[in-house]
Amino acid sequence: MEQSKDDYRLSYVRLDDAPEAERTRQRPLSTAEQVFLQSQTQGFWGASWTLEILGCLTSIGFLVAIIVILFNFDGRPMPDWPHGITLNTLVSVFSTVMKATMAFVLTESLAQLKWSWFRGGNKLSDLALLDAASRGAMGAFIVLTRFLPRHLVTFGCFILVLAAACDPFVQQVIGINAKPIHTPGRSSIQVCNASLYSDYGEGAGPGMNEVPLSTNGAIYSGLFQTQAPNSKDILASCPTGNCTFPKYQSLGFCSKCANVTDFLHLNKTPLGTTLSTYNYKLPNGLSFSTAESMMYMMNATYNLDLLKINADGLPLILNFTAITSPGYGVPPAVQISATECALYFCVSTYEARVTEGVFSENRTAVASSSNTSTSWIDATDDFVITPDTCFFNGTRYKKPYTSPQDCIYSVNWLSRLAMQNSLSPLMKGEGTLFVSNRPSWTPSTAQAIYGTYGNLTDISTMFESMASSLTLNARSKVCSASVNGTTWTMQSFVQVRWKWLILPGALVVLSLVFLVVTVVHTKNQYIWKSSPLALLFSDLSIDSSGPLKTSPTLRSMEDTSRKMEVWLESSAEGIKLKAIPS
Repeated sequence: MEQSKDDYRLSYVRLDDAPEAERTRQRPLSTAEQVFLQSQTQGFWGASWTLEILGCLTSIGFLVAIIVILFNFDGRPMPDWPHGITLNTLVSVFSTVMKATMAFVLTESLAQLKWSWFRGGNKLSDLALLDAASRGAMGAFIVLTRFLPRHLVTFGCFILVLAAACDPFVQQVIGINAKPIHTPGRSSIQVCNASLYSDYGEGAGPGMNEVPLSTNGAIYSGLFQTQAPNSKDILASCPTGNCTFPKYQSLGFCSKCANVTDFLHLNKTPLGTTLSTYNYKLPNGLSFSTAESMMYMMNATYNLDLLKINADGLPLILNFTAITSPGYGVPPAVQISATECALYFCVSTYEARVTEGVFSENRTAVASSSNTSTSWIDATDDFVITPDTCFFNGTRYKKPYTSPQDCIYSVNWLSRLAMQNSLSPLMKGEGTLFVSNRPSWTPSTAQAIYGTYGNLTDISTMFESMASSLTLNARSKVCSASVNGTTWTMQSFVQVRWKWLILPGALVVLSLVFLVVTVVHTKNQYIWKSSPLALLFSDLSIDSSGPLKTSPTLRSMEDTSRKMEVWLESSAEGIKLKAIPS
């Protein structure tokens, strides 16, 4: 049955009809004829690639935009844009557009090369593979595993497969580097400056001055070593949690201890036939006795002459001497030891910082040279401590000072007297051990002085604790001076890792090269690309002596296609696929 509509001839042919005898086979067009025919139907040879050329230029433009944006923000703070938009988001959007346009150029070029594949004759099954390659990276990867790299198709498939890794590489380009920057917030740290140090109470009468309750609490805190490890945090004010301070100095308290066991003189007195009394004495007059019947653990006092520690010019508050036994037993089973210590005013040089809210302070130098005297006549005079090197407002000075008032630390004599009166009763005492092995301490603070074994380590640790506690109290409650620091805040800066942009940039350039080569390679061909109309309007001619029969299943058609060599021919009647079963 035939009917005519708009000059098109539609026909229905039964499958069992014999082919028309009168249909004559047309001679395929030569290359020159195809070029002439194309020249009559289209403009210049690249006109059919307009969209691909625009896509390639778009991908290049977005790559350049990414480079320009990253270059402008490299080493600068992370931008704060409205609506939560970040630099990563912007670069990701540009990268997506760049990758999409690049993939469009590659797939369309691969689709056109699919038709070129059959100009020299190849398996019909290659049509499905090449069509899948023009649809995405997975199909392109399959083509790479099936075909040898002997055609432009494999080059394009290689670029398309690599393009799948473009996004991770672009994401790796932007790095975040946190750096500290100055902020206007005020940071400070408390110190005792060169103004007159005054910390005393009236006491019960003249000469009986004692320290205020807050300072008395600091004495007990140091004596019992109950000061918290982070107690010095109260000295610093840092609004951002990150601050630095220049070298600074502060008046405070220091201690020294020395082992004077070598000065002990032993006098052993027999008690009957088996027992003895051991009497030890130091040159400064302190004695210690112990025996099997009454074992002593410590005898301690103050204000005796120091044997090893040089107190000349030392602004001394208290000197301390103790003779101790390390535990149960008497000589020669145990070794008796002697320790002397000094507590005095001093000026310390510090370095401090606050990092992520944690305050740390290191003492780098100690100065204790003063005009004090051991004479009781001068005991009622204020004294000063003058460090050899002075740090004031971040500036270092050497003697003689141009601004002496900033580097000369004065102490009120009543403050030293009050400290002596408050400490003395706590430093004099003894410890005994009865036969029942129950130690007795008089006063109870003597046990805190003795520690575990009563040796140099235990006693010096206690004095260091007390000096630290008193210094903390002086800086935080007695004095009202402070040293200003620099306030920092951590800010995120953009760090561009340019090497990660090599692959995306190379892929854009390769896609441009691939497009140019494809355009040149197919300039004498019809440009069909991914359009399915080329197959719909082509006529598959099977050059066989008998009819080709195959099952309509996909598996059967695939098996048959692998056995057919196909040529793409252009004739006067149109496009024709010529197949020859092998």
